[in-house]
Amino acid sequence: MPTELVMPHEAVERFFGRLIDEGPVMGPRERVSQPGFIHFDWLSDAADLRLNYQTTTIPPKKAFFPPREVLFEFELTDPLKITAVREAESFTLVGVHPCDLAALRMLDDAYAREPAEACWPANRARARVIGVDCMPDEYCFCTSTDSCYSRAACDLFLTPIERGYLVEVLTPAGEDMLRVSDVSEATDEDREQAEAFRREKAGAMTARLDATPEELAEILESEEHTELWKEIASRCYSCGSCNTTCPTCFCFDINDEFDLGLTGGRRMRSWDSCQLAEFALVAGGHNFRRLRWQRVRHRWYRKFVYLYRTFGRPYCTGCGRCSRACTADINIVDVTNEIINRARERDRQGVQG
Repeated sequence: MPTELVMPHEAVERFFGRLIDEGPVMGPRERVSQPGFIHFDWLSDAADLRLNYQTTTIPPKKAFFPPREVLFEFELTDPLKITAVREAESFTLVGVHPCDLAALRMLDDAYAREPAEACWPANRARARVIGVDCMPDEYCFCTSTDSCYSRAACDLFLTPIERGYLVEVLTPAGEDMLRVSDVSEATDEDREQAEAFRREKAGAMTARLDATPEELAEILESEEHTELWKEIASRCYSCGSCNTTCPTCFCFDINDEFDLGLTGGRRMRSWDSCQLAEFALVAGGHNFRRLRWQRVRHRWYRKFVYLYRTFGRPYCTGCGRCSRACTADINIVDVTNEIINRARERDRQGVQG
């Protein structure tokens, strides 16, 4: 059972201000050029932190897996000179919602699978994480993916209550962060208010999947659904917005960028998307998913079948980012429920026949 404390409203800004004074802190803040737009960024002032936010377009996985990062630099000398580029400074990631905490744990598992990836665990090891609970909008469906109450991958978790925040201390690192903070023991009333917040959150969830993860995987495996994939693909632009906003997508591309004198350069890693036309293009010109509907189908199979069979849970947290970001207004819940309903209708007709 984690330790439960209360941080009063008047102590919150002081607490995060002290963390900023101790070292780099990344958290949700308002973009200066776009008032009302919240994104994860480095904080220089605790007053800029926005804990009460709906969602962000880009998930906080960017703290450990940047959209573009330098893996190493090289000089074309004899012998070739390679200089590793690796961040070494510890930092704190704050304001992470439960669905994104679940995503961090999923990426921990994915990148640990052989052949293991080196950058992710190294970046995770140098960070402390503070989560915060939230209220859903019409796109959220985290109750359907068992991510609604996740405490995975964080050291402290904050739930809004009348006095401020109920603070769950989950690790020794979390306890250390509170060592000089103005906190007090939680009362039964504080715990009941936190539980009431969670009940309100679940009751406010309007979007949900109409099948369990196991049933959905079986439906996708047992049916081709080709016509539906073609219907969806006729609207899809193959822009990759669904992948680049997803907190659990972990595919990347690697390229060498040379300097103007062609005497050296850097090896870059960047996010990639299975929805892009050339993602499955291989040497010789063959493309394993040349047709758009094949790429659309692959996305659903990867989220709800392939990775589900590998790790025992769907690699979708129900955050709804892909639906919010889709330029063609393709909603993952609507499409998935259409697949489920068509499969059930065929089963009913088969029984009646």
